[in-house]
Amino acid sequence: MSLIDLIKDPYERKARITPGLLVALPLLVPLLCVYGPRHPVLASLVALLGGCGAIYGLASVARGRGKQLEEALVREWGGMPTTIALRHADPFLDSVSKHRYHAAIAAKLGIAMPTAEEEAADPAKADDIYVGATKRLRELTRTNKSLLLKENIAYGFHRNMLAMKPIGVLVSAFGVLYGLVIARAVQVDPPYFAPANLLDPGLAAGLSLLVSISLLAAWLLYFDRAAVRRIGFAYAERLFELLPSLPSAVPRKPTAKASSNS
Repeated sequence: MSLIDLIKDPYERKARITPGLLVALPLLVPLLCVYGPRHPVLASLVALLGGCGAIYGLASVARGRGKQLEEALVREWGGMPTTIALRHADPFLDSVSKHRYHAAIAAKLGIAMPTAEEEAADPAKADDIYVGATKRLRELTRTNKSLLLKENIAYGFHRNMLAMKPIGVLVSAFGVLYGLVIARAVQVDPPYFAPANLLDPGLAAGLSLLVSISLLAAWLLYFDRAAVRRIGFAYAERLFELLPSLPSAVPRKPTAKASSNS
């Protein structure tokens, strides 16, 4: 996939590029604000690096770490949310909706779903059927550009942000420290800490502190495993809600009249 295609694709842009750029933002803001006006060549170099693959590299790192994290989350959760939600033993979906989705999968996808007794007797086999049904359903809804795509993007974004969290926290903390330094609130000579300088930190320091503190708070307080799980189940629910709109995959049996005319 070329850089242009990467940027044009909404999933790639929002779920993969954005987490990578948010990690780098606390460094980019002071770099461009402090040194950009005095060194236009530096600003041009940053733009050139972005155009020559830095954006693609950040997206690849976010995707790779996100997939690695997802493997750990699946082991922790006991399966993907789409698999868990289809289990008879799981309470996320109410029994009426679960029965309706199971019946729709059998009718629309031609996949026989296990009963509660069959699931209890062989959970691994039941999960294998649930995974296969979900994969087929995703294939049939891949062109859906409505709410399902938005939920998929939200899941990918939160998963990748959580995967980038250790790096994001470190970079944001460095951005806060650097913002304090260029605001002269932190100094190498006595007094080492001059908080009064924060009353008028200057544009570059103010922007650096605002961006770095905001991102640091987001990394620490918002992006966690619970958020990824919650959004994963929201995606699963939107996915199953598309079942009634799919054409039936099970051929109809010929009627007696049609058989007599053949």
